[in-house]
Amino acid sequence: MLLFWVPALFVVAPEALAAPYADEIGLGPAALGLLMCAMPVGHIAAEMYAGAVLAPRIRSRIVLPVAAAGLLPLLVYGFRPGMVLTLVALVLAGVGAAYIIGLDRWFVDAVPEELRGRAMTLLTAGLMTVQGIGMALAGLAAEFLPVHRVVAGFGAIGVVCTLLLVREVSGTARATAPADGRRTEVRDGADQHMTSG
Repeated sequence: MLLFWVPALFVVAPEALAAPYADEIGLGPAALGLLMCAMPVGHIAAEMYAGAVLAPRIRSRIVLPVAAAGLLPLLVYGFRPGMVLTLVALVLAGVGAAYIIGLDRWFVDAVPEELRGRAMTLLTAGLMTVQGIGMALAGLAAEFLPVHRVVAGFGAIGVVCTLLLVREVSGTARATAPADGRRTEVRDGADQHMTSG
């Protein structure tokens, strides 16, 4: 669950602060609209590609590296980029959501069937909660710091937190893997994984 929640806490900063950032760099309402839709476009495209083109095993393998790199594009905000570079960064941050397709499979495999309904409810409620908290914290930080620094800071802190989480999850996966390297179980062509959190 933490792999769903932690990146989501930080990735909302550019959307929460899109209007003040557009004002900070002198963009109008049309450009603001583009900034608002750039990340969802990247997100939808990445999930459609991962779901339709990548094999289940590949989707599973990209979870940790893509989760770790997903917030890196937000660091570009530290340079107070103009509209084009900002759009590219936002689309790339949206593409970082491609790891969710593989993570969904891990989640389903890790939760007993009789508990899946409750687990999904908890996952969704937690996701909405952390996104709201992330937006509130970004807005609060922007009261004291320039918007571009807030978004870059959220990206940097998010990368560090996600890397720590990825390290923990990958360590747990290695510790629970069979000594002879065989897969513990195969479902839908993907390796069985254990997640912490």
